[in-house]
Amino acid sequence: MLIWEQDHSCSDCRIAIAGDFLPASGLQLPGHLTWKQLALSLARELNPIDAAILNLECSVNVGDHKPRRKLGLGDTFAANADVLDFPRAFGARIVGLANNHTCDYGNEGLDRTRRAILGTGLVPLGIASSLSEAPDVATVMTRSGVCVGFWAAARHLPELAARNRAGIEPATRKRGRAALTALKACGSTVNVAFIHAGLEHTNRPDPDDVSLMDDLAKIGFDLVAACHSHRISGSRRVARGDGRQSFCFYGLGSISSGIIYSPLEREGLVIVIGIRNPSEITRVEAHPIFLAETGWGSIPEPAEADAILDRFMSLSQEIREGSYHQLFYRDTGKGLFGRQFRDIQVAFENGGVRGVASKLSRVRMRHLIRVLHKSIGQKTL
Repeated sequence: MLIWEQDHSCSDCRIAIAGDFLPASGLQLPGHLTWKQLALSLARELNPIDAAILNLECSVNVGDHKPRRKLGLGDTFAANADVLDFPRAFGARIVGLANNHTCDYGNEGLDRTRRAILGTGLVPLGIASSLSEAPDVATVMTRSGVCVGFWAAARHLPELAARNRAGIEPATRKRGRAALTALKACGSTVNVAFIHAGLEHTNRPDPDDVSLMDDLAKIGFDLVAACHSHRISGSRRVARGDGRQSFCFYGLGSISSGIIYSPLEREGLVIVIGIRNPSEITRVEAHPIFLAETGWGSIPEPAEADAILDRFMSLSQEIREGSYHQLFYRDTGKGLFGRQFRDIQVAFENGGVRGVASKLSRVRMRHLIRVLHKSIGQKTL
């Protein structure tokens, strides 16, 4: 689906941005296909692709290393290193690690995952040494000479880096500005912010995430894309002060995933941007992905493709007109108190009183806002 095009201008290179890749739990390959063959079947539909990025939502090559105990709801995921054949064959040059499953197996699991990724020639992105150091960024030089920069970062995670502690790169405005400065110093002329944001159980983006992503676009990122909810959301163009425009995609869904709780989590998007050397985006496309059977990504049949793209266009309209805001709180308010209670129960079972205290210490303003919206909504019915 063509999102935008600049006067039928030609492109010197094409960059793909995909969503969550979770090759664990119930995910099984179809028939006798390998990870490489599965990825090639998708990549052929997007050709030519000069580089791609996706979000790896599990640890890799952890062996018999034990998962860390989580203080709250949430599973741990790990896979063999052969799953990395998928991003390589898909055309990825960079693998995003800024997500809530990167640290499932602690620092040892993270180190093993990074070594496995580097061993395949891919670049792991999204782990900061500490906030006292420059953000973790990466660039790709295409065959046509376009230098594309990438920054991967996450929101609302307990493992985020601090000033004196290494961790996951935090998605903040301040770090975004620093990342953009670092990318430009490396020679990048087109820059992508790849953000772990959103909430499960809804296709609508968190209004606070929308505000951050729009601000990242305004300060100079040419494309800002989010994934985490395993559902697609909408998009819009954002005007910048320098006279250019950026593109925000607030939810890409998954490209393959072994965890599917709703039929809506079988929908994904791959965004492809065309670039004319050295820095001009000339074309933006959205390609639908359907997660078949156990969760492997496939090119959908026409009816499925139309349904995915219709939902994407409807969600984009909600975002443009602002109606997504209340719809987001309506969606996330369903079962909110029950989920929070179960989360506290798990925290107590795994960590006792200290576990509950740790969980409560991380209660953020967005959770309080959701409770407030839920309470007000109930009183006004």
